[in-house]
Amino acid sequence: MAAHALGSYVLGLLTIALLLTGLYAGGRALKGARFLSPFDKRLVTIVETAFLAQNTVLQIVKIGVRYYALACGSGRVTLLCELPVPEITAQLDAKALPAKSR
Repeated sequence: MAAHALGSYVLGLLTIALLLTGLYAGGRALKGARFLSPFDKRLVTIVETAFLAQNTVLQIVKIGVRYYALACGSGRVTLLCELPVPEITAQLDAKALPAKSR
């Protein structure tokens, strides 16, 4: 009887460990993936942020269907330029694809 209980306990632990390993691997695989949602109705979206200095960041922002590069820091926001939509969407699509093993 004790051997049966111990076997059931070990089987339960192995099942939980396998489940957690699968969830961890799935989370790592989806890290950084972009999901397109038909319910996402945001007008302004921060696409990418790069920290340049302690209080200065470069941001790519989507407003409507256009993309802009902004420099933000010390209470100021400066519009640098409007970015071409095909170039940005190509970069986002390439970034969303899983990396090929070398």
